[in-house]
Amino acid sequence: MLKVLILGLGNPLLKDDGIGPRVIRAIKSGELPPDVCAVEAGGSCFAYWDLLLQCRHVIVIDSLLGGGPPGSVYILKPENLQIIKHSQMLHELHFLDVLKMAYFYGAKPEVTIIGVEPEDITFSLHLSRVVESKVSYILSVIKEKIEDLLPAGSY
Repeated sequence: MLKVLILGLGNPLLKDDGIGPRVIRAIKSGELPPDVCAVEAGGSCFAYWDLLLQCRHVIVIDSLLGGGPPGSVYILKPENLQIIKHSQMLHELHFLDVLKMAYFYGAKPEVTIIGVEPEDITFSLHLSRVVESKVSYILSVIKEKIEDLLPAGSY
């Protein structure tokens, strides 16, 4: 069974909406432990459905409109989305529906959402400077989370 699935949601053609795929590309430039899989999912559940059904933990990276300043990083569980006043996950609503379907089929992974407040969502292949500056922090959060979930020395 897959222990950790890391999903990068978002459209890399829409500037800061591409934070999820950008983080996955950075993760894939290094080595991952054998029980960890990183997927650049875009906005389609077909890219990760089979993996979702077989994993224990999911870490999701996406843009999140939470009302904070651009570049704000939110780390939360699906049930805590209401904590962020007027939150609007750009892809998470779709992801939460997919998660409910997975629950129906017996998969109940622990989910951590890492949302990043976008500065700009217009056509561009590049993140804004403020969001780009958060990539290394997000990578460190993911590494720490994986270290908590896997045996010592595996990452």
